[in-house]
Formats: sequence, structure tokens, C-alpha cells
Amino acid sequence: MLNRVRHARKMTYVLWAWCLAILAWAIAGASSASSCTGTYATACQAGTGLGVAVILFVGFCGFVFLSLIWFMTRPKGTH
Repeated sequence: MLNRVRHARKMTYVLWAWCLAILAWAIAGASSASSCTGTYATACQAGTGLGVAVILFVGFCGFVFLSLIWFMTRPKGTH
């Protein structure tokens, strides 16, 4: 039974780490909206939303790049 268990590749862990890091960064950026008070609170929240959108876009671009590496480095002998 142990022979049937496949080991994850190193790039799999890199992809997981990237996704978790981007998720933590986005959550931390979004939590800064709670400090928006006063006259310009709406503008502050809009800026926070734009910042989180940029973080998620960077995360998506990195995910695509790392996924391409993941696909290119897969073992050739597997089915």
C-alpha cells in the first residue's frame, strides 16, 4: 500500500507557499480598511480595495508563472 502513495514534487510546495503568502498579504491589506475613519473614509476604503486587487493580480501572475514551471518539470515516466 505504501508503494502506491505518490510523493508531492517540490514545485507543488512552492505553489502552496505562494498561494498562502498571497492570501495572507491580501487579508492583511484588507484588514487595514478598519482604520479608515473620518471625512475621507470612503476614499480610504476604495484605496484599500484597489490595493487588495493589485495584490491579487500579482498573486495570479505569480501563480501562472509558477504553474508553468510546475508543468514543465513534471516527471516524464508517469501516466
